Amino acid sequence: MNEVPWREIVPNGGRVFVGGGAMVPFALMQSLLEQREYFQDVEFIHIHTLGELPWLDKQYDGHFRTNSFFLSRTMSEAVNQGRADYTPCPTFEVPNLFRQGVLALDVALIQVSPPDADGYVSTGLSADVIFAAVHSATVVVAQINRKVPLTFGDTRLAVSDIDHFIEQDAELPQTEPWAYLPHHEKIGRYAAQLIDDGSTIQVSMGNSPQAVLRALDGHENLGIHTGCFTDTMMELVKNGVVDNSNKAYQRGISVASHCLGSQELYDFMHNNHAIELHKSEWANDPHRIGKHKQMVSINGAREIDLTGQVVRDSRGHHFYGGIGATQDFIRGAAMSEGGRPIIALSSLDSSGRSRIVTGLASGSGVCSSRGDVHYVVTEYGIANLVGQTIRQRVLRLVEIAHPDVRESLLEGARMQGWIPEIYGFNPRGIHDSGSAEIDSGRVKFSGITYTMRAMHPSDVRTLQQFFYAQDEETIRLRYGHAMPNLDEGAAYRMASVDQSSDLAIGVFYRDGHREVLRAVGRFYLDQSGESAEVAFLVHEKARRLGMANLLLSEIAKIAKKRGVKTFWASVQKRNEAMIQLFMNRGAERERQFGEDSDEFFMEVDQLVVQAEQWEKKQEAKRQASREGAGKDHHVDAPEVQSGRSVQNASVALWYSTEPLRHDTGDGHPESVERYQAILDLIEKKYADWPAIDDRFATVSEITMVHSPHYHDMVRMDVDNFAEQLRTGDTAICEHSYDAAVLSTGGVLNAVDEVMAGEVNKVFCATRPPGHHASEDLGMGFCVFNHVAVAARYAQQRYGLTRVAILDWDVHAGNGTQSIFYEDPSVLFFSSHQHGLFHAFGSKEERGAGEGEGTTINVPLPEKAGDRELLAAWGEPLAAALDEFQPDMIILSAGFDAVDGDPLADLCVTPEGFGQLTKIVVAYAEKFCDGRLISVLEGGYDPLLLADCVEAHLDAM
Repeated sequence: MNEVPWREIVPNGGRVFVGGGAMVPFALMQSLLEQREYFQDVEFIHIHTLGELPWLDKQYDGHFRTNSFFLSRTMSEAVNQGRADYTPCPTFEVPNLFRQGVLALDVALIQVSPPDADGYVSTGLSADVIFAAVHSATVVVAQINRKVPLTFGDTRLAVSDIDHFIEQDAELPQTEPWAYLPHHEKIGRYAAQLIDDGSTIQVSMGNSPQAVLRALDGHENLGIHTGCFTDTMMELVKNGVVDNSNKAYQRGISVASHCLGSQELYDFMHNNHAIELHKSEWANDPHRIGKHKQMVSINGAREIDLTGQVVRDSRGHHFYGGIGATQDFIRGAAMSEGGRPIIALSSLDSSGRSRIVTGLASGSGVCSSRGDVHYVVTEYGIANLVGQTIRQRVLRLVEIAHPDVRESLLEGARMQGWIPEIYGFNPRGIHDSGSAEIDSGRVKFSGITYTMRAMHPSDVRTLQQFFYAQDEETIRLRYGHAMPNLDEGAAYRMASVDQSSDLAIGVFYRDGHREVLRAVGRFYLDQSGESAEVAFLVHEKARRLGMANLLLSEIAKIAKKRGVKTFWASVQKRNEAMIQLFMNRGAERERQFGEDSDEFFMEVDQLVVQAEQWEKKQEAKRQASREGAGKDHHVDAPEVQSGRSVQNASVALWYSTEPLRHDTGDGHPESVERYQAILDLIEKKYADWPAIDDRFATVSEITMVHSPHYHDMVRMDVDNFAEQLRTGDTAICEHSYDAAVLSTGGVLNAVDEVMAGEVNKVFCATRPPGHHASEDLGMGFCVFNHVAVAARYAQQRYGLTRVAILDWDVHAGNGTQSIFYEDPSVLFFSSHQHGLFHAFGSKEERGAGEGEGTTINVPLPEKAGDRELLAAWGEPLAAALDEFQPDMIILSAGFDAVDGDPLADLCVTPEGFGQLTKIVVAYAEKFCDGRLISVLEGGYDPLLLADCVEAHLDAM
């Protein structure tokens, strides 16, 4: 060990920076402490430290005094005894205190690795404020430790910047594993619902925030940009949950300013280029943080009052912890597009005292103001405070407080005049009584994520908006009479349900920070306790998605646990949708002659069995998908019953409202109206047909036929709000990617159902269309080629050797043809108007190489009608199929050959399409056991399109 001339470099009354975290240079500190008799009033300054702090011992009083930006338990005790100091400051601002001389440094003590061949050392597990200290101090002294890991980012320091050093190896201090109790797990599960796939996250130290990380196992494509990198983050990286693929910068790399944890974590950090440690002035810059889309910050707190003021570094006149990175990341996340700052804390502290209080104790320091706090999470739920009034804040925070203190909190709020007298009590939640379950969950309908949760008194305004969005007929069907208004008192009585006896559950759509109620299901317990009345109301924009079906299953599960045996409902005879729901679930109907309503009775046990069977089926499907294709082929199906069930039907449908969000602009022929016409037709005539579940096709599925470059280009064009793809004439908007991959995913689910034998034939109402999209070009209104992806998926997933793709769209399916032009395993047959689409589809185009002869084009002249089209699909196609012997037929069903379509000049009738459908069905039955998947392509007159689809479905 080299001697350090302490008496020469440390002046009396001077200030010495001490490296923090796991990088405290204990050997240097011990060497300096041994010469204490030579020093007077020297200040040590540091951030958070691990390990023992011997310099706080009373024997050093008068010689050394410590000032910290963050208080460990030992430091907190010393500060509260008046023997040490605390400087409250956001970590982002600390480097400037050194550089500007506000806290001038005489000496900086650090710990580093041995130098490399280029003359640089690594600062190991810390970048944070070390470099600001090194470059501001008059003298730099280093402890060289071979146990220091080599890390990347801003951790390289030139040996020439070091004035003195000693060499001493030592194990780096480690943190104790966090103690996770059941309520921490619930906090994690609630907060995880606020984190979407693709988000970038920051999580502070503490068992509540770290518990959130443990709840993210089912997430995908997360990124990390944080202050402290921990063991739990390491596990997410190892498990593939974190891949940093969606970050605004440093893509593919986790970013932090320092690292604290176990030796396993320190070994993981060593020589790992996938993790970078950056200076606090860079990593903690709120404006830089805010550049990430969907930036989520998760921080703990000691206390929060009912207006949303968060206490972190003191409670009363006692100081704990520090401001740290909380303020930096909360404000950065608030700046982020789609960002969410979250405060996660248990409802009670270790002494049983409520952390949610009416007013803060004197001396408590507000770390985050009311305006900074967006979401607060406890083990009792989520309080969304974004843009909320004081009244709303009070109600929402009371709802997530411990049940034993809610009444006193409400009374305190009433005394302050924050809430009106009508808010008389705060009912209990569904799982308040120590259950490990939580009161909310995420579900998907038509590819859109919703939250299903218990209704709360704070939902009064949301419930009023839901009520006023219904038409008069809907209100009459639900309540039996007209209701001109729903005042606050009435809405409060509807929302304020004691969930421990009765039940009210809502399905909410999250539009940014705003929750929009889409459906409500509830039961009212009868006096016997063994039966309950059930009722449902679904928003007009969310009907026919299966929401009432899902709610019925969920409330049945809860009812069964409470000993309820029978559900009953009084339903108006005109309410056909609700009657159909109950009858489909096995209800017994008692007709009430002379009355407007009939009564329905359902056995709760039977409803639960139905729900469990459906869930098992979905899980088996997901498991088969995972086993067949790995994690990237995860089936994006809801975790609870969605109401869509095929159950060995002959024909099923896939459709969704999500394609309506694909906005092509005013006057565009591939319009929303054409798709709405199909949805209206299904609602009117085919609503009782079984429907295929939704899911988004994965990237690896899309790239089975499209190049990764093209996929990424589409995503980039959509994300950059382009009005059309750069490859051609395909109009897009910010929702086009989701609409396209959801449509492809629907077709792939159709393949799954057909191959499972659950259904023989499926019609998929996809949008945007797909058959013009080639491997690396989108054109002709098409983004991704649904039929091509489905064909390859069927081959790779189920081992089919031959798939036939038949295309009767009026435009040649050039994209499908080009993808399989040299592939003998796919037969492509297309009839189309001659020369209509860029001269594609001539008779001479017959395939190439091994695929020669497996492409067949039949160009038709202008004005060709039913006779010509049926002839083309007759004997020549039958002969080709007989020779090819397909295992499955996939149909590109464009209906723009109909007479009157604005984009073509053929004269096919809807009846002609019906006859054509019967021919294709016969081919499927003859050659491939009836396996037929029909996929919508073109058709640009909405009314004519609906007529053709109707004829097509009737013939199937």
